[in-house]
Amino acid sequence: MDYHIEIINKDDKLKVLKFLRRFFFRDEPLNHCIQLIPEGEDSTCVELEDYCSYSSLGNNLSLKAVSASGAIVGLELNGKMEPPSNEEPEYIRSCKNAKFKKILRLLHHIDKGVNMGGQFRNCNVMEIKILSVDTSWRGKGIAKTLMEKSIEIAKEQGFHYARADCTSFFSGKVCARLGFEAIYNLNYNDYVDEDGKPIFSPASPHTAAITYVKKL
Repeated sequence: MDYHIEIINKDDKLKVLKFLRRFFFRDEPLNHCIQLIPEGEDSTCVELEDYCSYSSLGNNLSLKAVSASGAIVGLELNGKMEPPSNEEPEYIRSCKNAKFKKILRLLHHIDKGVNMGGQFRNCNVMEIKILSVDTSWRGKGIAKTLMEKSIEIAKEQGFHYARADCTSFFSGKVCARLGFEAIYNLNYNDYVDEDGKPIFSPASPHTAAITYVKKL
């Protein structure tokens, strides 16, 4: 094997964000369709970086795939699911980036739909937030390995479920292959603004946000 898996710690923050700027922020289907990231090689979304850093770094749940030369070639950012709320959280209301606020509102909408039946009440749920692989390292099973190791860690730490809100068709395929169950499906064409127009229209095959869960 020409790579290995390590837990991400707080000292990895700059390397992780550099990786995400290059391989995730611009290409993720929702980010891409609303042009969240401005043009320019080093441009980014500060609010998105803060969201990633706050929720997933230094909690001993997030993982990186590291090549023999020491470069990050893939990563998975994980966190613990917060108790569901019907009210829009303060961090969404106070977000000053109008485009990123749209994404936060979509994720909150999905969260309300997933938790509507109360099936995860009093459960410890690990959320898989971001899964990304260096474009030149894809096809080597890195995403699958990161997911499998994350599930292993979640079991060790007493989580009852692993959950992934897949806004990308491809991350959904990884979950399905690993035995996750699709429990919520939101077609992007059905998520509309006040004028009835879809808020997100990513390119095919990204037609829906699907939540997958796996009982641990």
